[in-house]
Amino acid sequence: MADSTSSSMPVGATGAGGGNVLRITGLNTGLDIDAMVKKMLTADQTKVDQAKQQQQLIQWRQEAYQSIIKDVKDLQSTYFDLTKSTSYLLSSNAYNNMVAASSDATTVSAKAGTNATAGNYKISVSQIAENAGISSLNSIGSQVKLNTVEGWSGKTITFNDGTAILDLSGFTGTTGAELTSYINNQISQNSDLNGKLSTSYVKDQNGSEYIKFTPLSDTEIKIIDDGGISDLNNLVGKGIVSTSADTKLTSLGSGLDGKIVMNLKYNGKEVSVSLDNSSTGKNGSATVNDLITAVKNATGGAVTGSFDDMTGKFTLQTASTGSTSSLQIETDMSNPTEDNPSQGTTTAELLSVLGLDTSMKNGSDAVVTITEPGSSSGTTLTQSSNNFTVNGVTYSITGTIAADSPVNISVTQDTSKAHDLITNFIDKYNNLIGEIQDKLSEKKDYDYSPLTDAQKEEMSDTDITNWENKAKEGILRNDDNLQQLLDNLTSAFTTPVTDSSGKSISSLYFGSLGSSSIGIDISDDYTQGSKLVIDEDKLTDALTNHAQDVIKLFTTSSDSTVASDKFNQSGIFQRIDSIIDDNVGVIGSTYNSGVLTKYANLQDDYSVTGGSGTGTLPDQIYQQQLLINTLTDRMSNDQTKYYNQFTQLEVAMEQLNAQQSTLSLYLG
Repeated sequence: MADSTSSSMPVGATGAGGGNVLRITGLNTGLDIDAMVKKMLTADQTKVDQAKQQQQLIQWRQEAYQSIIKDVKDLQSTYFDLTKSTSYLLSSNAYNNMVAASSDATTVSAKAGTNATAGNYKISVSQIAENAGISSLNSIGSQVKLNTVEGWSGKTITFNDGTAILDLSGFTGTTGAELTSYINNQISQNSDLNGKLSTSYVKDQNGSEYIKFTPLSDTEIKIIDDGGISDLNNLVGKGIVSTSADTKLTSLGSGLDGKIVMNLKYNGKEVSVSLDNSSTGKNGSATVNDLITAVKNATGGAVTGSFDDMTGKFTLQTASTGSTSSLQIETDMSNPTEDNPSQGTTTAELLSVLGLDTSMKNGSDAVVTITEPGSSSGTTLTQSSNNFTVNGVTYSITGTIAADSPVNISVTQDTSKAHDLITNFIDKYNNLIGEIQDKLSEKKDYDYSPLTDAQKEEMSDTDITNWENKAKEGILRNDDNLQQLLDNLTSAFTTPVTDSSGKSISSLYFGSLGSSSIGIDISDDYTQGSKLVIDEDKLTDALTNHAQDVIKLFTTSSDSTVASDKFNQSGIFQRIDSIIDDNVGVIGSTYNSGVLTKYANLQDDYSVTGGSGTGTLPDQIYQQQLLINTLTDRMSNDQTKYYNQFTQLEVAMEQLNAQQSTLSLYLG
């Protein structure tokens, strides 16, 4: 058996790739086996090469699609992104050609709308609109209002048990800052107060002045005698404390370590605000800021609270302004309901420590006088807000303005911004249209097919690049998806914009012929395809004299659920936006839901048969790869078969040679 096994292995036979397949060098037959097998596999190799070439064409088609998709998305992100206010084509503000400038923008700023009249306006403000608000009657901390500096001069302030006395007899200053400096100097020279107390001078936005006492240690400091300084009346008998929004309510007074309730009535509505500061709730740790949060949450932000560190006052106020705004703290809710129940009676101790009363407070209206262009006298108006619009001009006021010194508002017309936006869009749009048209009409040279691996081995990199560029030509010729996109975009411009009854919504129309045309039209040069051309004079006239109609023609939106009606009733740029969304998806979307993005990028076929596929390019590439795998396996099997056949031939030749040698020995 050993001899039989060894005789079946011809001299010169080798294992292919270290495996069990025997590759024969042809020592016994004298044949070039590798060359013969390679030639015998020519048909198989051709099929594999053709399958790979077809896959390459599909991949190039995918790359060409992705390039166009990128450019479409670039147009989309530049002109149809809501976050880019300066280039967003769907906003009416993009076509506003009126510009307003204020002589005192700090007190009155203005913005002119498209329907504003150009010219000079004058505005005076006798009263601004205010919220309804309730504030602490006095500081809940250790701030005191400085009514008169002179009232402190020559007086003494006695602290604690009477041993610590501040002598102000030497003070001769005239300002609050000088007073606090003098007091601090006296404190530094008093061993009972030094390092335990300091004062500071603050002035709020209304010009009111305050002296703020701040404790510097845990040692209690208390004023027991104000020495006749009336400004200190509210601090006598109280400990000096440092307060802020983070101060615990229990630090302000007793009776606030349980359930705290504040019943509010605002703008005709009632709500019961509660804060659990008991052992089962905040456990005594509730702060002023917690109360502020509770008020905001209970009223949905309609009433807000705040604490002023400078004045030491707590304030509640309505979010709305105007005389119809009202706010009151009620002892009990007058009309609790199941959906809006009472949490109990308002905690009296809370009102006491915060210095809040229960009287009704009302907001106030703004009272303004506006003199418009062409008018010699002004018109006095009341507004519930400090931001209001009158005859196309939106005003924002922050303070009063004397009637004899009104603020001047100049409104001028400037169409350059809208003009540049439209023309820049058309330039970018035309570039995209040109790119698509070129791809649709590009002819294919069938003499240039994708290169095989064998062909690439015989070529330089430059030659390969040049060849492949030529082979890519015509890859999207007459593509149905791109042609449909082009047709839809053209239709978006040429289809009249109408209302639900079919009547035009704008006095302007797309085109360049006629006095009511907007000056934008499809080129009549057949070599330009469906690119747009601009009549500068007509476009400028439309923007100057018919801005509202430009807005209607471009930006009108439709809520119709019928696709054809929605298209007809939508402005031109609304249509363009929808068409782009349909083809490449909405801005920010990563899901390939658009016609182009799905066809180019979405693979939903992972089956062998392709039964679940939709024929997208990734599906086609996948199916082609399956074919390549099948053909490659088939060629590998054929290669093994051919080598096995030559192995058998080599064995037979070796046996024949051996027999001949033996015969020669016998015959001598």
